[in-house]
Amino acid sequence: MASQSSQDSIFTKILKGEIPGVKVWEDEKIFVLMDKFPSVYGQTLVITKAQIDYLFDLPDDLYAHLWLAAKKTARAMDRALKPRRTCAVVEGFEVPHVHIRLYPVPEGQPLTIRHGAEVADEVLENVAEKIRSHLS
Repeated sequence: MASQSSQDSIFTKILKGEIPGVKVWEDEKIFVLMDKFPSVYGQTLVITKAQIDYLFDLPDDLYAHLWLAAKKTARAMDRALKPRRTCAVVEGFEVPHVHIRLYPVPEGQPLTIRHGAEVADEVLENVAEKIRSHLS
C-alpha cells in the first residue's frame, strides 16, 4: 500500500511550480531535476510525480518505470558529461518522496556521497541542457 503524505514535499512544490527547480525532462509519471546541492557536477534527481514516501510502497509498474527513467537519464549523463561512472542511490532519509540520486563521478574522484554547496540555477540549467541534448 502506497504511503502518501497530505503535506507537499519540496519535490511536489517544485513540480507544481511553487518553488523553482531546473527540470531536465519529464513524462506522465516521472520528472528529473538537477540537484540544487550536488556532491558532484551534474548530480541529478529522478523523482516520482506521485508523492509516495517509501520506495518499496511503489506499485510495481511505477517502480519499474522509475528505474527505467533513471537508466535513460544516466545514459544521457554518461554521453553528456563523460564520467568515470554514474552511480545511483536511493536514500529515503531527507525528503519523504521517492527519488533516485544519480552521481556522475568524474575520473580521479573517489566514489563518495556528501552534499556540496548550493549551485546557481544558471549553472544547473547549463548542465541540464547538456543532458537534454543526449536524451533519445
